[in-house]
Amino acid sequence: MTGYREILVARDGAVARITLNRPDKLNAFTLTMADELLAALHEAEADAEVRAVLLEGAGRAFGAGFDLSLVDAMETPELGAVLDAHFNPLIRAMRRSRLPIVAAVQGACAGGSVGVALAADLVVAGRSAFFYEPFVGIALVPDIGNSLFLPRLVGRMKAAGMALLGERIPAEDASAWGLVWRVVDDAALAEESAAVAARLAAQPAAAVAATKRLLGAAAENGLDAQLDLERDLQDQAGRSPECRAAIERFLKRG
Repeated sequence: MTGYREILVARDGAVARITLNRPDKLNAFTLTMADELLAALHEAEADAEVRAVLLEGAGRAFGAGFDLSLVDAMETPELGAVLDAHFNPLIRAMRRSRLPIVAAVQGACAGGSVGVALAADLVVAGRSAFFYEPFVGIALVPDIGNSLFLPRLVGRMKAAGMALLGERIPAEDASAWGLVWRVVDDAALAEESAAVAARLAAQPAAAVAATKRLLGAAAENGLDAQLDLERDLQDQAGRSPECRAAIERFLKRG
């Protein structure tokens, strides 16, 4: 499991450990990182000895969403095409994988990184973790599964508060709302999340895969339609003057 540029992949027994590895950028997603994460997941799927996946972020954050510094403020971004080509296939693959996926979240988990974390089957959060939906503030809409996962996990009212107001939801509140499975001290996050992944890997594989499929069918009926709607609305939002101005302001902050 080598040859990746923006992620690290290792084996810990029957667990494939995938680390988002842009710590200097708070693991903000690039297209390369999204594609490599999908490739690593496919690689784990193809390995009969892998029974679970642990997804984590290097450094002090799980992920800061999509890296806006890669967007040219003077051009109209083709966000719908970006989602179709790079991010929606990743979310579909995570939800449809035979493998249970554990996300270990510390520090910032923002924007698209929230969607990736919530596409996992279990989220273990450090006490430093917070979940943040910045989309509306930069004239965009929730994407990468956010508009599907949030209301189904926390209810429409709390999802609306997160998406429309852009408030940071600390780990303890996220746990009370049902966004995460467990909150632990930051110092214990690596050990606890690895232990959860190991427990899943030790369960009967066929039963785990079938249970994941059942839960997914109950909770995510309409996934394709929702991802397509996110794509279309994000494509429109990304073409707006407000979005271009917001990205320009972001880039000037440097």
